[in-house]
Amino acid sequence: MPDSGLLLSDLLITFTRVGVWSTVSWLLGLLLGFICYRSKRLEWLILPPVNFMRHISPFCWLPMIIIMAGIGELAVGITLLISLTFHGVIVTIELLRNLPKTVLEQARLDGINGWNMLLHIELPLSLSGFIDIYRVLWGVGWSAVIAAEMLGVRSGMGYRLLDFRYLLRYKEMLVYIAFIGAIGICMDVVLKRIKEFSEKKIGCYARFS
Repeated sequence: MPDSGLLLSDLLITFTRVGVWSTVSWLLGLLLGFICYRSKRLEWLILPPVNFMRHISPFCWLPMIIIMAGIGELAVGITLLISLTFHGVIVTIELLRNLPKTVLEQARLDGINGWNMLLHIELPLSLSGFIDIYRVLWGVGWSAVIAAEMLGVRSGMGYRLLDFRYLLRYKEMLVYIAFIGAIGICMDVVLKRIKEFSEKKIGCYARFS
């Protein structure tokens, strides 16, 4: 069995990396997706490079990432950013385009537009979908970080798995793999509960607005 203190430390480090970079990627994806949704001209400029990048494995860029950022925390962060952001843009655009047209048209007839439309109509309607996007990005990040941590950092679940492999400590590897899967399931359940809570709040908002 691996040392429990070491296991907890590695879990916290990896969880923090994924949490930070998933959140950054999520926010960037939402921002770029909203810009494309609101402006056809900017969509024509943004979508081609986004589609180009999202169809290339982020690990293809590793030699350039290492040349530009070296090996370590920044390289891991850039790898996760490339893995997640571009998919977030596409899903955000589709989510916004599928908002109920009747609600948006009624809001416009009532004189709501600009920032008021965003704050009082589009964001409340999109909230549960935004949480779903984060749920997907976090899951992808939790998988991708394990490989990314094998590329220069000296802590985290991925680094420790590589270390155990070199030392032929397969029992410890299996324990780490089990914890990676368990944490992924737990986080998915937590995000599902947050989504359900947001949907209830949106329902209350819709009844009293």
